[in-house]
Amino acid sequence: MTAPAIRTLGVLLTLLAATGLPAQKDRDVPRFRIDPYTRNEPKALEKLGYVSYAPIPFGQRGTKAVTSEDIDTHLDYAEILWIETAHFRLGTTLDNWAVPLDPDTKAKIRDELTRLKERSGLSKVNPKTRVLDRWLRAHLFAQRLEEHYAEMLTWFGMTDADFPADAEARAKMTGRYAGEGPYLGQKDKYLFLLFERNTTYQDYLQSFIGRRTAGGQQWNFKDVDSLLYACAADNPEEDGRLKDDSALHGHVVHALTHNLINGFLHYNYDLPVWMREGPAHWFERRISPRFNSFTRSEGAAMLENRQWRWELETRKLLGNDKFAPFTELMSWRDFGQMDFPDHVMAWSRWDYLMSLGKEPFGVLMQKAKSLVDPMTGVMRGDVVEGCREALREAYQLSPLTLDERWKEWVLENYPTR
Repeated sequence: MTAPAIRTLGVLLTLLAATGLPAQKDRDVPRFRIDPYTRNEPKALEKLGYVSYAPIPFGQRGTKAVTSEDIDTHLDYAEILWIETAHFRLGTTLDNWAVPLDPDTKAKIRDELTRLKERSGLSKVNPKTRVLDRWLRAHLFAQRLEEHYAEMLTWFGMTDADFPADAEARAKMTGRYAGEGPYLGQKDKYLFLLFERNTTYQDYLQSFIGRRTAGGQQWNFKDVDSLLYACAADNPEEDGRLKDDSALHGHVVHALTHNLINGFLHYNYDLPVWMREGPAHWFERRISPRFNSFTRSEGAAMLENRQWRWELETRKLLGNDKFAPFTELMSWRDFGQMDFPDHVMAWSRWDYLMSLGKEPFGVLMQKAKSLVDPMTGVMRGDVVEGCREALREAYQLSPLTLDERWKEWVLENYPTR
């Protein structure tokens, strides 16, 4: 081999390594893995803020670390698209989706695609497209994940620099607890698997987690210290609603809010359900109030209620007084304790708290997730009592005064019809 040929091969290997693709000729890369928008070019990926496409680390099976290649080998029929961003690893088999004629949905998608085009400089991205193809949906969900992560950082009142980059940095943080790693306190990135078909989703769960789940699945890979959410668009438990891109977007934001709160300052213990489900509802309903997700306990039936005008529902429930007072709700540790009115009222209480700004929210979450020894990370104290004290410090509210102020706010701000 001549010297120029050696240099050419070296450049090719460098480019392939930068994209995360195997060192092989383009014709050996499956056609579905060639992104028509970036052509898998390193500079294009860098503009998007991507680390790589496949192969990427992705959780574990038992005690063994797993990569996207391991999942591809088992789900060889699925044609999964993989993207690794700054804070996430995403796998998707979502189908093409036709943008509906509904003006609000069209405007939402056009705005998202415009941001994608401006951020990436990709000429092939058409904000006015009538169909989101598989790769375009992958790019949009990668963007949605990172955008929500960035927003949650502002609500937590912190930046990426506030978390320890590694074990050495963690050891130096003796005066305060900031988790165990750089991803809000987690050591490894957040994982998402969005399947189109429930059969593929169940195949993954059975093979890599060792269970079957009716709805979406949150999972903590303890050894690699990474939190997963997986779901299927055509899951019968969701009655087909997740086949709508806006519904799936909101559902992903709902699940991501849970995982970011769980992972914030490291997943050392579970907060009471109101502190996780309420914000998850609040952020999801900003995407679209018509689609609502409900976290449930293992083995529990899916909570179904098509009432989506929750402001009116809140006023109705206040009128008949058929809901749990906050003094009771704040102690619940199991999602099975919540019925539909409790979900609505948890959301509404957070609607009031969020109206008071980001700073107290950040104080509340920082205090509630810091019930650990800063040297060891071992939990100390009672979670419910710790959250009560955090509420008082952040908002200067007791459980009783919170309900009083919230009821007054609802009557002043929610419509009557």
